Amino acid sequence: MEQLIYPVLVREKNVFFPYVEEDILLERDYNKKAFEYAVESGIEPVFLLMKEGAFFPSPTDFYLIGTKAKILNSLTESGGENTLISVKGVSLFNVKQIEERDGFFVCVGEDLDIKDGYDVVKALEYINEIKKLIKRNPNVARNILIIKHLDKASRKTSNPVAFANNIAYALKISPEEKQILLETVNTEFKLKKIYDYIKEKVRTFKYEKDLDKRVRKNIEEGQRKFFLNEKLKAIKEELGYTGENEIEKLKEDVKNAGLSEEAFKKAMEEIKRLETMNPASAEASVARTYVQWLIDVPWKKRTRDNLNIPRARKILDRDHYGLKEVKERIIEFLAVRKLNRTKRNPIICFVGPPGVGKTSLAKAIAESIGRRFVRMSLGGVRDEAEIRGHRRTYIGAIPGRIIYLMKKAGTVNPLMLLDEIDKLSSDFRGDPSSALLEALDPEQNAHFVDHYLDVDYDLSNVFFILTANILDTIPAPLKDRFEIIRIPGYTFSEKVEIAKRHLIPKKLKETGLKRFSPVFKEDAIEVIIEKYTREAGVRTLERTIEKLLRKCAVDIVEKKRFSKDFVITEDLVYEKLGIPVFKVSIAEEKPQVGVATGLAWTPAGGDVLFIEVMTMPGNERIDITGQLGDVMKESVKAAFSFIKANYKRFGINIEKVKNTDIHVHIPEGAIPKDGPSAGITIASAIFSALTGKQVPNRIAMTGEITLRGRVLPVGGIKEKLLAAHRAGIFEIILPMENEKDLKEVPEEVKNAMVFHFVKTMDQVIDILFFNSDERKRGIAHSSNSHVEELRDFE
Repeated sequence: MEQLIYPVLVREKNVFFPYVEEDILLERDYNKKAFEYAVESGIEPVFLLMKEGAFFPSPTDFYLIGTKAKILNSLTESGGENTLISVKGVSLFNVKQIEERDGFFVCVGEDLDIKDGYDVVKALEYINEIKKLIKRNPNVARNILIIKHLDKASRKTSNPVAFANNIAYALKISPEEKQILLETVNTEFKLKKIYDYIKEKVRTFKYEKDLDKRVRKNIEEGQRKFFLNEKLKAIKEELGYTGENEIEKLKEDVKNAGLSEEAFKKAMEEIKRLETMNPASAEASVARTYVQWLIDVPWKKRTRDNLNIPRARKILDRDHYGLKEVKERIIEFLAVRKLNRTKRNPIICFVGPPGVGKTSLAKAIAESIGRRFVRMSLGGVRDEAEIRGHRRTYIGAIPGRIIYLMKKAGTVNPLMLLDEIDKLSSDFRGDPSSALLEALDPEQNAHFVDHYLDVDYDLSNVFFILTANILDTIPAPLKDRFEIIRIPGYTFSEKVEIAKRHLIPKKLKETGLKRFSPVFKEDAIEVIIEKYTREAGVRTLERTIEKLLRKCAVDIVEKKRFSKDFVITEDLVYEKLGIPVFKVSIAEEKPQVGVATGLAWTPAGGDVLFIEVMTMPGNERIDITGQLGDVMKESVKAAFSFIKANYKRFGINIEKVKNTDIHVHIPEGAIPKDGPSAGITIASAIFSALTGKQVPNRIAMTGEITLRGRVLPVGGIKEKLLAAHRAGIFEIILPMENEKDLKEVPEEVKNAMVFHFVKTMDQVIDILFFNSDERKRGIAHSSNSHVEELRDFE
């Protein structure tokens, strides 16, 4: 059998290894010709290292162990001078004979087996040790390894052969040393040599570094001390200052600060240490800062609570309209404090949609009871140290935000607002919500420990108020520590009053129009609320009023259009604000088959949603779209099963149902939706689609449905009814057990609506689809029968 003749690619300054991928530039003519031969013949080239000192190589100037490679790609410059090739080492190659032919070198030989013949367990142990050395000594690794190839090697740790060859190629050693590694066929021995080499380099590097450090320290220490001492002496002489004066002042401040016994002892220990230190040292600066923090934080100073209840009512009513429950809770606090001065401060959490005045309400409460107000925003806080501080072992350590706010307040009994507590985060730096457990627990917060101060600090006199948009993201142990007061969205009439009393006067002052005394017609305010805003709070309303007044300001400045006491009418609102953004009613304009109106709760208040159901020929498949959660999908299945199970009573052709596909969709598919409260709405839409009866467009509903057709109570009734009221829907179907929740609904909303309270799905269908004559004939009887069946079952 004729032996293959392999083209030789000569390496002058580096050794190429198996399992290595590299881009190599061919500059020598003999390498270019060898490459052309390899491409034309399809024979893989062999890389051989040229011996040192052989500038014009001959067949005797090569090491006879090399690497056979596969050509992956090539690129030749436009002038043809140089060629860049991408190659991958395939195997170790033993050259038997080499000669020069037609201006390049060729050889014959055989592959060497490097995959077997070694202890895999020991090889993997060497790999782990090499990785540890490199990880522990990154500076040494950068000096002795080519990082690009080291990264490639690190991805091949599961293959000892590939790792050994790639790490050998990455070493910054002489070509002759690399050739020795290449000729080490046994992978275990090759890895041992690499490990020994790296270990020796690490030892040498550390020795040289320690030696340099000692020499430099011995040379500079004397000069440095002399220079610093002379400079310190000059500074003290210039300022007329001595360290003794500072120490005595700190001692005096500590005695007058009213510290607790533990804090006083800690401060005096630190001052004693400070006396033995060089005043200019970094350690002395840390100690002084710590003692100063202990002095600056209030320990005994407090403000006297103003328990004048009529005054408190006046301040709360002055700044906020409505919010009866919140105001009554503050009055209760003042009344109890008047009777019992030792009663603990409440920890209250205001929960409600954005823009309802939670933060400003906390400021008004602080003013009404005569306490200083401090605020911390918790949105996005993810580091426990933000709450409890850093330990003093860290450079630049400072106390946490709670201690910082206590220092800012200057009293032991401020009102502290922790804003947006539902938006706390957590990561590898700790969980801030867990750190708050101690601060917000009345049983523990008298002994709150900040990591920086490292002494007990009494927070029991602080009046904590928290705010949140939702409660779902707050951990249960934290939620258990505070009293929850819900602040729902405002009604239409409340928004009108808020605009008159607060927003319009505020914006007139900010825009400079107050001196023109413009008069807002009530219909103009109502148009802004109805047609340019739709929200639970009043932030958009405030911005819209400001926008209107800005445009009026432009007319005054440029066109001299308005004079003093000008009137802002409905027509002027349309002129300045343009086309209305919202309709007065968002209910469907006319009844439709397969479309029912539901009510939903959202973090921003309540909302109205439409359930759409469409039927088409098929085989009883149910498609569900609109980004619905698992609970809502189960509601669809339960509703369909109930309608199908009672097809006889509802007069539905079951054979037609078997040959029909149903598609249930809830619009605004980009918004996730979940929960069981749309059950009866879904069932009504499915019933409508299967029977062809239209669902009344002016009736909205909410309630969970069971397989037996029972209607179960749901939450968020107040927010849902406010949303229906805003949307112009005034007839509502609710579960019977939710009738008690109407106590929380404003009277103006209740008085404008008609409510149907139901226990079963039959009653819902009766209300929606059948008039009194039809109920007498059929459905009323079925409904009563079904109620009796439910009673028997229970």
